[in-house]
Amino acid sequence: MDRQVLAITASAIQAEFDLSDGDLGLLTGFAFVVMHVIVGIPVSWLADRSSRRNVIAFGVIAWSALTAATGLARSYTQIFLARVGVGVGEAVGSGPVQSLLADYFPVERRGSAYAVNGSGGNLGAFVALLLGGYLVDALGWRATFFVFGAPGLIVALLLLLTVKEPPRKGVAAGSAAPLLQSIRLVAGVPTFRYLTLSASFNQFTNYGFLFFLPTAMMRLHGLDAGEAGSTLALAQAAPTFVGVLASGWLVDRLGRRDPRWHLRVPALASLCAGPLAVLFLSMDALGPALMICAGMSFLGTMWLATGNSALQNVVNPAVRATAFSMMLFVSSLFGLGLGPAFVGWASDALGARHGVDGLRYALMAASMVQVLGGLAHAFAVSRYADAVASTSTASVAGPHSRNTGTPSNR
Repeated sequence: MDRQVLAITASAIQAEFDLSDGDLGLLTGFAFVVMHVIVGIPVSWLADRSSRRNVIAFGVIAWSALTAATGLARSYTQIFLARVGVGVGEAVGSGPVQSLLADYFPVERRGSAYAVNGSGGNLGAFVALLLGGYLVDALGWRATFFVFGAPGLIVALLLLLTVKEPPRKGVAAGSAAPLLQSIRLVAGVPTFRYLTLSASFNQFTNYGFLFFLPTAMMRLHGLDAGEAGSTLALAQAAPTFVGVLASGWLVDRLGRRDPRWHLRVPALASLCAGPLAVLFLSMDALGPALMICAGMSFLGTMWLATGNSALQNVVNPAVRATAFSMMLFVSSLFGLGLGPAFVGWASDALGARHGVDGLRYALMAASMVQVLGGLAHAFAVSRYADAVASTSTASVAGPHSRNTGTPSNR
């Protein structure tokens, strides 16, 4: 919700501060990712050695307060700094969540568990699009940030009061490795490298669309903020929500017969989503375009929960939070840092010749990067089953054990 609200307020912010699309691209992507990736690995390493629940709650408080503070900004620089702070908070909450879920659910149920968790982001985007546009029209963009920042404080309290810190399965007490050794342990897993490439390419497309599609709907179809928000809530956010849940159900069902379906499902989805996005953007009639948008959105983030679940299945239990943050470090720098920035830059460059269609063509170019994400998942399939088996039979002695599997067969 906190990420998507910037997209629906972007046009109002752009008008007030006289920003280019390139400025918006930096604000929506690079500003968030700059500290998000810097603090993510050390904080997640700390979470591998302490209470993950408390780390998550602290992150929710931090990013919610800074979301609300965005509404107080009086310059582009102040908004930029507020988004940097939101990135810090969300980095605190990312890796620990993945590790926590892996200890709550066994391998055969993780696809669905991570899908339910991942769908929360899509539900938040739905609320931000559906409600945010109307709030911008009725109250202005500043008040909209105040409204969306407040609920996180309640969520943090609920986390502390209701969520228990589960024991770490497969990890002996005192077996946590030093930070550099944890990083080397994760980096030596080939499946991890493929999953990181896939996340990078998929994020490039997803975040480019996340932050610029509301603006594109306003420019290309003449919608106001409220109309664009409600339209995309139904045609983009809702199908994405269903798609993420469906992906978890599919990989758990098919994975009982062959665990390689954990990666085949997101590979096929991403390979199909890119071409559908191009078709959607090429259509001028709003009704048919929205039908294609729904199909694109259903498939477009199927990689998210399945990829996160697959990662937790192939890394040592003692470094799960660290592993996710390492993947997030690379994928966010490329996907979130460059995706929106590329779309903004390409829109400015193409707009000089093609007018409002410049943004259309910029999004088309970004959409095809997702095909590379599907290919990366496909390349990871061959070693995945061995990696899961190796991790599931690892000794409880932790990352120092000789039985945790070698990098070559993971």
